[in-house]
Amino acid sequence: MPYALFEDDQKLSKEFSTEEEVWAHAEEAGLVDVVAGKTVLEDGYTIQPCQPDDETGIPVPPPAVS
Repeated sequence: MPYALFEDDQKLSKEFSTEEEVWAHAEEAGLVDVVAGKTVLEDGYTIQPCQPDDETGIPVPPPAVS
């Protein structure tokens, strides 16, 4: 399952194969802090599993619930 960077449940990044790749992307974007010796994302940001993007790079919406 791919992973992406989110802010308040809104997907901000493309999908990555691993959580480690998303951490590297977040660090490059300046969204990673070290607090009490622990590496954390800035407030409001999370790394979550996500649906795969389609071939155009546009996120695929989740299937409709009937």
